[in-house]
Amino acid sequence: MTKKLGILGGTFNPIHVGHLAAAEEVRERLDLARILFIPSFLPPHKDDEAIPPAAQRLAMVKIAIAGNPQFSLSDIEVQRGGKSYTVDTVTDLHRAYPGAEFFFITGLDSFLDIQTWKDWERLLGLCSFVVLSRQGHAFTDLVNLPFMKTSKQKLEVLDSGEQARIKAETAAGMSLWLEQVPLYDISSTDIRKRIRQGRSIKYLLPDAVETYILDNTLYA
Repeated sequence: MTKKLGILGGTFNPIHVGHLAAAEEVRERLDLARILFIPSFLPPHKDDEAIPPAAQRLAMVKIAIAGNPQFSLSDIEVQRGGKSYTVDTVTDLHRAYPGAEFFFITGLDSFLDIQTWKDWERLLGLCSFVVLSRQGHAFTDLVNLPFMKTSKQKLEVLDSGEQARIKAETAAGMSLWLEQVPLYDISSTDIRKRIRQGRSIKYLLPDAVETYILDNTLYA
C-alpha cells in the first residue's frame, strides 16, 4: 500500500496552534500516514522578515509536535541550505521516501501565486496539492489560474460553506484538493508583534514553545 505523506512547509516564525490544528485536520480528512513539518532555511518570498536562526525554528517545531506521533520534523531544507524552493524539496523527498505519495499543504493565498514559484509547472506533477481556505480570499478566485478547469459555481459551494472539500479539475493533470477548514485566526506576525509589545501570547502556541521563546528572548 502506498504511504501517503503530508508536507507542511514554512518559516514557522514561530509555529503556532493554527499550524498544528490545520495539519491535523488535513491528516484526518485525507487519511495521511504522517505530516512532515519542514522549516525553510531561507524563504524566497520573505526577504523583509526578521527570522531567527534555522536551529531555533527547528527546535520550536520539534517541541510543538512532540505530542503527536503522526507529526514528524524534517530538516531537509536546512541541511540543503540556500533559498528553500518547494520543487527542490519535493524532488528530494521522492528520493528519501521512494514510492510515497505526497500531499503539499498550503494556503489559498499562497496557491493563487503558484505561477511565481520556481519550476511551478514541474512541481504540479510531483505532488498533490491541498489548498486550505484563508480569511480574505475566495476559492472562486482560482478560476483566474490558466490550468484550473473547475467551474466557478462548483467553487462557490466552498466559499459559502455548503461543502467542506472538493477535488478540483485541472488541465495540468494534477491532484488538487480544496479544503474549507475551521478559521484559526492566529498568525506568526501577530505573535511576534505581541511579544514586542509585552502582551500575552498564551494559548496562541503550545506552552513549551512559549517558554522556549521567552527563555531565548526571541522577537523581543
